[in-house]
Amino acid sequence: MSRILITGAGGFVGAAVADLAARNGHEVIALVRNPASPRVVALAGRCAIAIADLSDRDAVRAILVEARPGIVIHSAWEGVGGPARAGDIQLDNIRTTVELLDSAIAVGARRFIGIGSQAEYGRHDCRIDESAATEPFLLYGAAKLSACHLTRQRAGEAGIGFAWLRLFSPYGPGDNPNWLIPSVAAQILAGQAPRTSPGTQKWDYLHIADCAEGILAAAVTESAQGVFNLSSGRSVSVRSIVERIRDLACPGLPLTFGDITFGPNQIMHLEGDCSRLTSATGWTPRIMIEDGLVSVVDSLRQAA
Repeated sequence: MSRILITGAGGFVGAAVADLAARNGHEVIALVRNPASPRVVALAGRCAIAIADLSDRDAVRAILVEARPGIVIHSAWEGVGGPARAGDIQLDNIRTTVELLDSAIAVGARRFIGIGSQAEYGRHDCRIDESAATEPFLLYGAAKLSACHLTRQRAGEAGIGFAWLRLFSPYGPGDNPNWLIPSVAAQILAGQAPRTSPGTQKWDYLHIADCAEGILAAAVTESAQGVFNLSSGRSVSVRSIVERIRDLACPGLPLTFGDITFGPNQIMHLEGDCSRLTSATGWTPRIMIEDGLVSVVDSLRQAA
């Protein structure tokens, strides 16, 4: 078993990885800003909680010196939604990512795992593997890509293991309520038909349980090196997702599509080929979205 430090452990993805790693017997240090957040409170019985803002370089270094993790999983990232995706906070993310790697190298970590994004690819409108051109059109994607290049180079120079996982649309219980799936599910559970686009765009959604398993598999597989897609490997139409949620949450509710027009940068087909990660680690996604949506609706219904 390994000693693993996980940044962003108060977030949707980071908390899921920390929980899974701890349950699998690893010694987990969860690096968070707010120890009172519900996700962190839930982790406290199984993980050591370290409190710091990644922008505080000295505090982060002190935590790594004390923890001396063998593996660092970097899930924290500011400005993942809304106007901040195009804001200068993205430049700060690059700096804090590189500084975290530098501190990890200094304390003898043997592996660094960064959580990237599908946004690094930009628009392709097709199934894409890791050889696809990286042409991000948002500062968010450009910053993720820059952080990937910089940390990959530094990790290589230092001789430590490195994996960068480009994550495709995670979803599941506990997700940000403003994202598409939980927002639509909450409205339909309330008996309200959501306003939607035509729903013809096809997206690759990965259940949070599969997401956490994929990240942990990459972290503990010493031979897993380089950039990997972390995806379900399958795309489905947004319309079919909304209809499936309706059938689960409020059967018979009339739906209309097309109230919202597509934006100028709308990607119509986003699907990641995850076979490279499967080959490297043995991980494979298990939860079909039709089944995963059941867990979303059930969790929201229980919380109501």
